[in-house]
Amino acid sequence: MTQHPGPSSIRILVADDHAVVRQGLKAILNGQEGWSVCAEATCGEEAVALANQLRPDVVVMDLSMPGMSGLDALRAIKSRLPTAGIVILTLHVSDQLVHQIIKLGACAYVMKSDADRELVNAVSAVVAGKTYFTPQATKVAATSKPPRATPIPPPQTALTDREREAVRTIAQAMRKLL
Repeated sequence: MTQHPGPSSIRILVADDHAVVRQGLKAILNGQEGWSVCAEATCGEEAVALANQLRPDVVVMDLSMPGMSGLDALRAIKSRLPTAGIVILTLHVSDQLVHQIIKLGACAYVMKSDADRELVNAVSAVVAGKTYFTPQATKVAATSKPPRATPIPPPQTALTDREREAVRTIAQAMRKLL
């Protein structure tokens, strides 16, 4: 857990179990005028505790974390802080997942592969009281039927951290070529 004091108009909590992802998100978010990452959480339980303690304006949170899932953390945070804007940042997209996070009160859904291009837009929309879904998530939500009554957790990736980083690097290189 890292806390960052200091005055700012928009206070943001970042929750992801990977340090390199948190550092990247922090760099993107702190680079915006008037925004400050007030804390970082490594798991769902920590995200809930820090949100309750610090009452951030926005929570940027991964769904796949050890212990309490991002879905359970989303539910807990919204029950205590209904006005907090929640931005879901994930590797996963499915119709059930998109519908479920909407139902639980998330305001934005950003794919990790799009975070460098979409995160600032998502947080800006949430701060303005709007919702924001990346094109891929919007397409899934618009073309799918509502989920079954049984919640479906996000799929667990079978990749190691190193493999995930390699895929991320390849995807970034491919985007530059296209």
